[in-house]
Amino acid sequence: MRVLVVTDIHGKPGAADCLSRQFPGRARMVVRTIGLPELLGVDCTGEGLHRHLVAGDGFVRAAQRLVDVAEDADVALGYSAGGMVLWQAALHGFSLARLICLSSTRLRQVSAATMPVPALAIFGQSDSNRPADTWNAGSGVETFIIPRAGHEFYVANSAARDLCLARMVDFLSRSRADISGYSDSANRTI
Repeated sequence: MRVLVVTDIHGKPGAADCLSRQFPGRARMVVRTIGLPELLGVDCTGEGLHRHLVAGDGFVRAAQRLVDVAEDADVALGYSAGGMVLWQAALHGFSLARLICLSSTRLRQVSAATMPVPALAIFGQSDSNRPADTWNAGSGVETFIIPRAGHEFYVANSAARDLCLARMVDFLSRSRADISGYSDSANRTI
């Protein structure tokens, strides 16, 4: 399996902490990690990088660059702003079979119905910037809300991170027929 990972604005998680390292069958995977600075051609992280993304069409420019430099992927995994870049890349012709976005709160600004591939978006319940609970209604995008978790639940080992990983593994284990066509009933909180 070919996995493409796009990190958040802080370069997190590092390769050793990426949840893809815990996917079943990891030994047979090829994982490529790309940072947002590389996609935007800038030398900054954090708030400086965030400004480059939100100014003008930064997310779209990063997505178009991703389409140019990355090979097709079976799974694309984006952390925070990285998920929004992957979302835009899928809309701009990047070939992938499944998309997973973790804490990609900027998705609240796009229509879930536009996603052309099976997608899973996971958010912390305490993240005030996550999309509305009805954001994915009528789309094929599945959402999963982790109780009592904040925005960066994916950074540290925790029960929230474990729940996230379990949900991702479940999503990846299902056949394509079993993950397409979700409706509002796909919105799940445990």
